[in-house]
Amino acid sequence: MGKAAMCIRMLQILNTGRIYKISELAELLQTSPRNVIEYKKELNEVATESNYEFYIRNVPGRYGGYVLDGNAVLPSLNFNAAEKDSLIEAVNYLSSRNDFMKKDYFQVAIGKIISSISMNEIKKEENMTIINRFPLAMKQEDIQFRYDTLLSGINNKKVVEFTYLNQKNEIKKRVFDPYELFMYNNAWFVIGWQHNDEVNDVRWFKLNRILEIKKTDKRFTPWSYFQRQDYIDEYGFKSNGEWYHVEFVAYGTYASLVKERIYGKNQVVEPLDDNSTKVSVDMQNKENIRVFILGFGNNVTVIEPQWLKDDLVDIGKKLIEKY
Repeated sequence: MGKAAMCIRMLQILNTGRIYKISELAELLQTSPRNVIEYKKELNEVATESNYEFYIRNVPGRYGGYVLDGNAVLPSLNFNAAEKDSLIEAVNYLSSRNDFMKKDYFQVAIGKIISSISMNEIKKEENMTIINRFPLAMKQEDIQFRYDTLLSGINNKKVVEFTYLNQKNEIKKRVFDPYELFMYNNAWFVIGWQHNDEVNDVRWFKLNRILEIKKTDKRFTPWSYFQRQDYIDEYGFKSNGEWYHVEFVAYGTYASLVKERIYGKNQVVEPLDDNSTKVSVDMQNKENIRVFILGFGNNVTVIEPQWLKDDLVDIGKKLIEKY
């Protein structure tokens, strides 16, 4: 890519309205920070000589970098103020996440879309606060490598091999035909056909549990009857255990908190008084239900099922013995 093209691309990126560190721009443009400084100088000279109403400003400080002031030079799309703000907020939000694998392309694309919006009209969220309470321990570049390898396998119909840390803390080797990537509960998964000695069937795997992965030269033909909705719906994985009807009463702070989320199918929330709320819901997987109820501590009374009440009594006895 020539210097002129790199300058244009840098201008498109800056048109998203946020501050970019020089190192960040260098990474997006796949060039050196020294070249980024040169592109900035070149663009500002062109703007001055041609009377364009934009200027790339250097913002000092820890959170500083380059930001575009004024109007850009490409034809405008007719956005209203709310639409402009929503685009900029999307840029800031998605750029802050470590599970958005195409953020580099997105920032360039959004810069093209809003390339002539006056930066003075846009509300800049330069220090947007986005907190992921439980971020993944695996680095983003490691997740990205697994994502890219699987995506290449999907696009080229190539078998992948990987080692996987399962829920029993066992490392298993998998030979896998990847069909689709999807996100569930803020984590990336891949679904496809597993062909191993243990089982030959449709399976899904969490990307951050994949330890080592490689794409092979062996081609595969996707199972013609595969439909993702047969395995996953809005409530999660369909084969993730039997469904059970659960009723409980939450007290105190939890009486308010349980009104905020949907925990399963057919949920009914009934406030009993200022300090208690009854929840009736169909939930999946006994172990998940136990962990969910235990998370309330002593601030919940289980009405049904009986097996859950019995399990909680047994767990309580074991805790007393232990502590």
